[in-house]
Amino acid sequence: MDTSYYSHLDNLSSAKQLDVLILGGGPAGASAGLNLLKRGDLSVMMVERGDYTEAKFGESLSSSVRSTLEYLGVWDAFSATQDLAPFYTNVNWGSGVQRQIGYMFTPNGGGWRLDRLALERLLADNFVARGGELWCDSQVVTCVRQAERGWQVEVKRGNQETQTVFCKYIIDASGRRGVMRTNLNLALTVYDRLIGVGCIGELSTSRPAIMTNPIENQIVACEYGWWYISPMSNNQVSVVLMSDPDIVNKLQACHPDVWRALLANVSNISESIQTAKFSEKPRSFPCYSSYLNAAGGKDWVAVGDAVAAYDPISSSGIPRALASGIHGAFIAVDSLFSNGELLTTYAQAIEQEFKQYLQTQWQYYQRETRWTESVFWARRRAVIGISKESSVRATHVYEPRITRPPIHLKANEAYDLWLLCQVGKSLRQIITEFSRHYMYLPECKIILGLQELIESGFLEILIEEEEDCVFFNTDRLYFN
Repeated sequence: MDTSYYSHLDNLSSAKQLDVLILGGGPAGASAGLNLLKRGDLSVMMVERGDYTEAKFGESLSSSVRSTLEYLGVWDAFSATQDLAPFYTNVNWGSGVQRQIGYMFTPNGGGWRLDRLALERLLADNFVARGGELWCDSQVVTCVRQAERGWQVEVKRGNQETQTVFCKYIIDASGRRGVMRTNLNLALTVYDRLIGVGCIGELSTSRPAIMTNPIENQIVACEYGWWYISPMSNNQVSVVLMSDPDIVNKLQACHPDVWRALLANVSNISESIQTAKFSEKPRSFPCYSSYLNAAGGKDWVAVGDAVAAYDPISSSGIPRALASGIHGAFIAVDSLFSNGELLTTYAQAIEQEFKQYLQTQWQYYQRETRWTESVFWARRRAVIGISKESSVRATHVYEPRITRPPIHLKANEAYDLWLLCQVGKSLRQIITEFSRHYMYLPECKIILGLQELIESGFLEILIEEEEDCVFFNTDRLYFN
């Protein structure tokens, strides 16, 4: 490490000095760290909030990730500790008929059941063994940009003491929390509200066959969302309900008795799962799709869920996290030793990949048509049918107390949107003004909110030229 960089800094006796600081020790952060350590001339540290002991919900991993793990030099250790038996999923989606597939977005793909905690431990252990430094039970408090370059980072350790770290570059692998996004006050565009509410249960030892059946996972759609069941090691099973926060609150699905009752009423779930013992309370966690327009900046880059987060239905989170972590390492090296032009290419690639993902996600949710009155499915099946060049005007006083709650926006968002709709103002103008206050909402959601206000009778379109008024857009205007 070149210490001359730190010569202008004061009070360095108790501060940590290094080249690259990685925020988050999950798959994205660890893959970035392992790739950086291939050089041998960089000091690299990871800061991880946990300690790699908390049980993870069951997951699967596409076999296409093997080349990535081989590149990172961990394939042999991975294959020795994971169950690589053929993996498939039983799916009830679009009809009551059960189908067997490999992956939701890649029907012909194979894969394996994944012990997520074992994978994270493996990656972290290899990172330390190859010379990286790992701080567990630690979290970043502040990141302050330095005058010349680099960052001063305050980290709270497990003993509650705060330690200062000076680094030249930051790789943000902190997941949906987005430490750098929060510190730099950057807007995150959120495309849905999906959350998971799940438990890990104990299967009955009198039914061991479920653990030897090659069809291990199950996805079952229901009126209020979908269930994801994944048998784990040690005769355990993880069961997660995927839905939206307002629907979960209305159902009180986080209450253990309600959660179990909902599970008991789901058809096509085996008796072994129904009778599993769930001793813990259901835990909720974010699963929404989001995209960070600023994939990075001077002396930093976001990877994994911190830059683009995906619906679990895609089964692609871990492969994408590993790949983006590797790319993040190249971008860090390019910034430290070259002109930093790789960041632009990386940002463009992330945008294109996320755009394609959104279209594929929407097409997949379109396949489920059984519950026509369901709010959950209506949010995911809606199609844009109005032009941004149309003009609108308010027709009635908007009174959300006497009408049904809006589907695509929150009540306060829908009301503020209605207030902007003045005579002669185009949807394009309205969207621009509304976005200044609600930067986290994607354009497609705003248009769908306007469309819903029109359908509910609170707005009307002013038709000047009929050919410019209405259109049908299957791409849903996710990006301009």
